[in-house]
Amino acid sequence: MVPKGKLKYTPAQKFETNEAFCGLSKEDSFKFENWQFTRKAQGVKKSEIEDIFARGEAVYNSDCLESVAHELPKKSWSIQKDTTGTVATLKSHLWPGLYAYHRCNTNFSGCLYMGDGIRNDNLPFMV
Repeated sequence: MVPKGKLKYTPAQKFETNEAFCGLSKEDSFKFENWQFTRKAQGVKKSEIEDIFARGEAVYNSDCLESVAHELPKKSWSIQKDTTGTVATLKSHLWPGLYAYHRCNTNFSGCLYMGDGIRNDNLPFMV
């Protein structure tokens, strides 16, 4: 996962780091809509995202990646603030051990998986 705007799709048909990305604001960092998957679209917006690529509109379009907000099952993600309120940590409840972070108003972000590889299939019954 990456903050929205961190990656750009170039005319060379590949994703690259967006050197103009200055980070998300404090308010935007804690919204699921502003976190995107770096994988191929799989969720409810899959056809819309595929259409963007098919029409050739993906180049420099920040909406060409799937948003975490549309991931199923619902409530499978949470966002926490650190004590200063300037670092957002995104946590997966479906894949325990999957984390992403972003320091507000900077280009510092990352993603880490340190789990056992076992999906939490009981999540729909837990939320």
